Amino acid sequence: MKKLNKKILESATVLYVEDEDLIREEMYYFLNRYVKNLFIAKNGKEGLKLFHEKNPDIIITDIQMPVMNGLDMLKEINNRNIPVIITTAYSDIDFFLDAIELKIDKFIIKPIDLSEIITNIQDLVGASRLKKKLFENDRLLEIIDENVLISITDKDGIIIDVSSSFCEFVGYTKEELLGNTHKILKHEDNPSDFYKNMWETIKKGEVFRTEIRNRKKSNEICWANLTITPLFQDGEIENFIAIRQDTTNKKKLEEIAIHDDMTGLYNRRYLNEVIEKEIRRIKREDSILSLVTIDVDYFKKYNDTYGHPEGDIVLIEVARVLKEHAQRATDYIFRMGGEEFGIIFSDLSIEKSLDFVKDIVKAVENLKIKHKNSETCDFITISAGLIVQSAQNLESFKEMYKLSDEALYKAKENGKNQVVLSDKSQ
Repeated sequence: MKKLNKKILESATVLYVEDEDLIREEMYYFLNRYVKNLFIAKNGKEGLKLFHEKNPDIIITDIQMPVMNGLDMLKEINNRNIPVIITTAYSDIDFFLDAIELKIDKFIIKPIDLSEIITNIQDLVGASRLKKKLFENDRLLEIIDENVLISITDKDGIIIDVSSSFCEFVGYTKEELLGNTHKILKHEDNPSDFYKNMWETIKKGEVFRTEIRNRKKSNEICWANLTITPLFQDGEIENFIAIRQDTTNKKKLEEIAIHDDMTGLYNRRYLNEVIEKEIRRIKREDSILSLVTIDVDYFKKYNDTYGHPEGDIVLIEVARVLKEHAQRATDYIFRMGGEEFGIIFSDLSIEKSLDFVKDIVKAVENLKIKHKNSETCDFITISAGLIVQSAQNLESFKEMYKLSDEALYKAKENGKNQVVLSDKSQ
């Protein structure tokens, strides 16, 4: 467990809201060893009352509770200066996006790691108090070093100092970071324009704020809200100070919310988000949008013959083929549900769109996954319905999906293992 700062913990006022008796009691006995001012509530209504009475430094709350749930309580409190930790189960997935909109500081998945929650309390309360300008504290520098992710560079970007908290976050020692640049943390997928824009901004003496993806020494991906502030000496920029807030856990939960667990593809929820943006982009750029819906042929028979675990492997393999073929930045692949998939892609003519989908249909057959009860082929195959529409003919996704689904139905009727182009494509 991370080294604890007893002064922060002992002086913190913590409000903990949880309706499950066993979890609440376990947390109480653990936190009570470190936190003197600990107040417990069984639901959001009790939590709201205690909040107004005790003025806590931090709130820890479950999401789903009787009387008033955790999110409704936080909306009533409506104070984003107070750090909040959400404790939740994976079954609460529908609430994650609402929680993210409330700018929750930390999400902890149940069962709760008690050592993790105590260090999170310490970190968040420490950072919050810095915001409240506790500059009179003699231990301010020590508190910053232990609790704030800070790195300082010279005007050329060479690292000249880092906090111990930053070292712990990225997995490098101070000696490994000093004299280096932040390129040591660069994630290979970050676009070069990102860094160009950053340098243009800070060299003008302006503050640069963004969310950034980096790689730790362990090669693990981490995310953080980043603020870079120029420091001046005699009117000239002398240093840059970068302060980060760890958002890795939040990012992981965002990924869970928009991805299908088994295949790793986007889910139907995210399709509803991205499609409207794509339609607006296509109309703005006067381009072409294509939608293909895909169904695995005789999949029920496959499950009945080989079992559901083997059926899951088929879906994973089909998803892999889709990923290998749809790799452009504007290609979006979805698992629509069951054995149905969808791909949104753009900027291809009707002929090229059709060739693109034909290649996918052939590639799935070439997997050579045995299917002895298929009436079409000895192997697993797919059928596909394709609709291609130019910007001037593009109306709504609902209409596109209907036309694509009708084309898919025709592909099934015509013998499967093929793609049918909607006659409404234009």
